[in-house]
Amino acid sequence: MISSPEDRFRPRDGAVLDLASLGALADATDHLLGAFLSVAAPGHPALVLDGLDIDGPLSPQGPPGTRALDLDSDGVTVSAGRAVLSAADGRRYLVEVPRPVRAAWPTPARARGGGTLVGQLRVQPGATPGGLAVARESVRFDIGFLRPGVVPAAHHVPLAVAIGNGRDWATDLARVWQPEHEAVQAVAVRLDEVDRLIWRAEPEGAVWNRQVLGRNWVRYQTVASSALQAARLALKTRPSSTLDRVRLFEALHLQLRDSVERAATELLQLFSPIEAAGPYRRVLDGEPGR
Repeated sequence: MISSPEDRFRPRDGAVLDLASLGALADATDHLLGAFLSVAAPGHPALVLDGLDIDGPLSPQGPPGTRALDLDSDGVTVSAGRAVLSAADGRRYLVEVPRPVRAAWPTPARARGGGTLVGQLRVQPGATPGGLAVARESVRFDIGFLRPGVVPAAHHVPLAVAIGNGRDWATDLARVWQPEHEAVQAVAVRLDEVDRLIWRAEPEGAVWNRQVLGRNWVRYQTVASSALQAARLALKTRPSSTLDRVRLFEALHLQLRDSVERAATELLQLFSPIEAAGPYRRVLDGEPGR
């Protein structure tokens, strides 16, 4: 099978630099970013690489990274950062936001505390002061709110979505977090609490009743604690995307469920309630009866 050919920029002595050659050069970045997204965030048209956090303290409610916002303020501030996202025409860009960006509450969101905060690109053809077209574009990153129930478009990068009473906003939708990020640190503290629960737990659960790992309860606790520490080390030693963290907690939940079931149930509290779980719903859906 022969795939359709694509132009690639390749300069040679004596070769003519025509418009198609320049187009091939311009397309190289789009191809590269598309390949990156297909690996780092398959199925997602955008990914926050760093920063672009909404201004507010971490909330004890909701999935990791959920922040509590002041609805009595005049709007929301998003920190500086970088993201890969598409323009309205589908072309992908790496955008760097050098300073905080602010969005005023729209009237419906201010009254009800709902909706989704998204970022998007405004791309305009470049021109000289005299109006002569030039071979560059002006790219601007804007943020704004979508009404509750409106699904972000492919050219939006979702930054936060309101959950519960509207004061809490989930932010871990399509992001890369470094191990030093405060949300990762908060998750590590919660995992320490689950680990302490493992060693306090009494012999119980379907796996224990079937004696899957034998008759020594410490063996079950060791398996559960080892899985938890492996997850904790993964979070604290390398950058992770939202998809990485979802997969990690899926695997951790299954391992805890197959050793110390009480710890598996406690782990799910990090992502409850189910209607606020967002990407982490996959973890909750792995629990029987949910």
